[in-house]
Amino acid sequence: MEIEVGSTSWAGGDYGGGGEMSPARRGGEAFLVWEDLTVVLPNFGHGPTKKLLHNLNGYAEPGRVMAVMGPSGSGKSTLLDSLAGRLARNVVMTGNILLNGKKRSLDYGVVAYVTQEDVLLGTLTVRETLIYSAHLRLPSSMSRNEIKGIVEATITEMGLQDCANRQIGNWQLRGISGGEKKRLSIAVEILIRPRLMFLDEPTSGLDSASAFFVIQSIKNIARDGRTVISSIHQPSSEVFALFDDLYLLSGGETVYFGEAKMATKFFAEAGFPCPSRRNPSDHFLRCINSDFDVVTATIKGSQRLRGRDQTSDPLVSMATTNIKNVLVDKYRHSDYARKSKSKMKQISKV
Repeated sequence: MEIEVGSTSWAGGDYGGGGEMSPARRGGEAFLVWEDLTVVLPNFGHGPTKKLLHNLNGYAEPGRVMAVMGPSGSGKSTLLDSLAGRLARNVVMTGNILLNGKKRSLDYGVVAYVTQEDVLLGTLTVRETLIYSAHLRLPSSMSRNEIKGIVEATITEMGLQDCANRQIGNWQLRGISGGEKKRLSIAVEILIRPRLMFLDEPTSGLDSASAFFVIQSIKNIARDGRTVISSIHQPSSEVFALFDDLYLLSGGETVYFGEAKMATKFFAEAGFPCPSRRNPSDHFLRCINSDFDVVTATIKGSQRLRGRDQTSDPLVSMATTNIKNVLVDKYRHSDYARKSKSKMKQISKV
């Protein structure tokens, strides 16, 4: 089953021919469900096939922001690309992806995707960038005043007022900050008022304050009835607390899916409680990142450090591969998974 971003019609956006929000899209919401989603990279006769995602199930709702987390190579970007219809042609995907209960293409204006790299012209100002993008992406039937109104509203929505007339900058031109660039990249995408939004690690390379501002801005977008899914790498505890839902991956398998605030309870029930004063997201990744096995092996192989690892902590006494397998199995047979399946059926009827 495929979901493609193929149509260039304006049917998916929130604006009608004259710049007003179209009646068909007033209150338009995107309920996304994926069932038994598996992604395989074929070998084409050269070595074994590689399974990138293993029978994933989940859903995303309007008004909520989902964090997709996991170690490097866990399948975060592959999951986002699968849901957004951006998979490469040489990759095989099976399973179902339902938008509002139906298999359908993602028309232009329904979905937006913010990539990890900011693709912006450094010599333009923030306002010029948005005006230029708006003229290219909004309906030609819109007047200049209508487009200007949308641009100014977007600048305010993303908190870009203070830098609106500053050049973006590049390697030889000093410009706006990294956080402002990321918020501008998001602003370019929300000009078309998409119902469904994907972001690939929007806080990469940002300091904690800038990262918080970016995710808070994304949360404000979701409050407007948008469905938002974002991959993220090791957020601070303050940033993690902004997310409503968490999809935790390791090796292409689901470790946990549910409310973000309930993840610590799940890990404790599985026998891996989060120590007090530790960032929950750091603890989750510590449990499932196999790179820590290399560190542990190095310590055990060092005469000087060997005596320092005597502990009953399961994170030290167990290999992360085993911890991950315990968590995956625990989740598969948990109430969290059962509630998720029930909610998926409910949403599929929307």
